[in-house]
Amino acid sequence: MPRLALFVQIFLFTLVIAAAGAQSPVSVLYTGDPFPGHTPYVHMKVEPMLSVTPIQASRDHYAGISGDDIRRAIRIYMPRTYDSLVEIYDVIIISDSNVNSFTRDQHTWFRRSVAEDGMGLAMFGGHETFGAAAGNPDWGEAPVSDTLPIETVANEYHDGKVEIVGTENVFMRSLPWRPDLNFLQNYASNIGILREGAELLAKDVIKSGPYANYDNPFFSTWKFQMGRTFAMTGDWTPGGGVVFLRWEYLPDFATNLMLYCSGRDIPEDLDLVHTVRSRFATLGYRRLIIDSLVDFVEKFGANPRRVLDVIGEVDVARIEAQGLYLEQSFDEALGAVDEALEKMDQAELVAEKVKNEALLWVYLTEWLAVSGTALIVGFAVWTLMVRRRLYREVKTTTFRS
Repeated sequence: MPRLALFVQIFLFTLVIAAAGAQSPVSVLYTGDPFPGHTPYVHMKVEPMLSVTPIQASRDHYAGISGDDIRRAIRIYMPRTYDSLVEIYDVIIISDSNVNSFTRDQHTWFRRSVAEDGMGLAMFGGHETFGAAAGNPDWGEAPVSDTLPIETVANEYHDGKVEIVGTENVFMRSLPWRPDLNFLQNYASNIGILREGAELLAKDVIKSGPYANYDNPFFSTWKFQMGRTFAMTGDWTPGGGVVFLRWEYLPDFATNLMLYCSGRDIPEDLDLVHTVRSRFATLGYRRLIIDSLVDFVEKFGANPRRVLDVIGEVDVARIEAQGLYLEQSFDEALGAVDEALEKMDQAELVAEKVKNEALLWVYLTEWLAVSGTALIVGFAVWTLMVRRRLYREVKTTTFRS
């Protein structure tokens, strides 16, 4: 199928989705530690209900990254104006972001966007958020701290056992909490104080130290003027959150939380939605891999058109499935994403064939180069060492000083 026709089909499907009244994805500004490695951003970037912009703003997570590097990333990817921030994004994530990473104006924007324009905001713990630790600055003096459901306590970070308490909250009801989950048994968190009027969803009972037996607010939320905010005092990235990242329902946690913070409805059929999300994630990861393969074969001068044609068909099927998913027609979406996965199977077969054809010429070139070199060297050795008759024999030699 010609690529132009595929682009037209994708455009038409987009119009159909819009006409059907499907919700647009929640637009998320993820600041702090979205990468490198296995972080929630890995799942969020392939989730159809989310559209995520990642920005480096953590110094601890990047092994030597300088403040200038962070400021450069923020200068490039952060919205340039307050109006752009509230027009483009629905939720702000502050995940182990260093408070000194942002300008004074941006700190003001964070608070104002929640208070006046109803944006959602979620802060996650670590050595650089809330009251911070390891010598990092406290967020308690920043304007956005007013929006949080907890008050920060500077430079206190301790282990505890997590207990789920807010089981009636709509976000907490959307997930299968069990008391025997591994990450609940021991979780380090920043110490905070629950504000009056905030809702406690989970507590971290501190095990030792100056805050031993303190019921630290682990999950908490409230409505701050126009917007909703959420605080998780534990880290949700490698380091403090390494066990949490292994939870099967982490992608559902991240997606449902963004829906909750943005004021959207959270799907109720957990098992079905979890299955559909898992299929979309598989499709997304395989799509990323095949994109890398296309780049690979292009570097060898091969024509990836056959791959792009079949990938176009996958994209059409994927967009149709996403439209059903965003309409929350999950049964139909499951069938559509399965169809897209079947088309992806065919696309991968074509991509493998194109790759092998490209590498065939690489192998052939290398074989000719090695064989040619061997022939030349062999001829030289044969000439010098075997065909002695080409040289005049001498009976004696003399050495003269």
